[in-house]
Amino acid sequence: MPDTMTPVGVTIVALPGGSVPQTATGTETIATTADHMPDLVVRVISPLVAIAIRTINTYLTILTGLVAAGMTSDAIPSDDFTHLVVKCAGLSVAGAGVGLLKDFVTMFAKLESKYPLLTGNV
Repeated sequence: MPDTMTPVGVTIVALPGGSVPQTATGTETIATTADHMPDLVVRVISPLVAIAIRTINTYLTILTGLVAAGMTSDAIPSDDFTHLVVKCAGLSVAGAGVGLLKDFVTMFAKLESKYPLLTGNV
């Protein structure tokens, strides 16, 4: 076994000064662990960055699936490949938009559970 282990990267979504007050958003901090465990490289990103990344990932995933479906079947009729990609790009916006709304609902549900009196819940 080597003397030193490679650090493991961990990304945390947090507001600056929120649950991780010592670390500013976009920075990395090394969390030291016991000798037999690898250290953790903790990177903090903002919720908006996390949601943007998830939305782009969802959009590209849907786009890839639709282009593949359009190329292998007549489910999405098109004249040529460019027309197919443009048509699928437009269709992918709706799915990514639904995912974006779902992410906002998730984020606000977490805020509601953290601050229940602001919404009237006890």
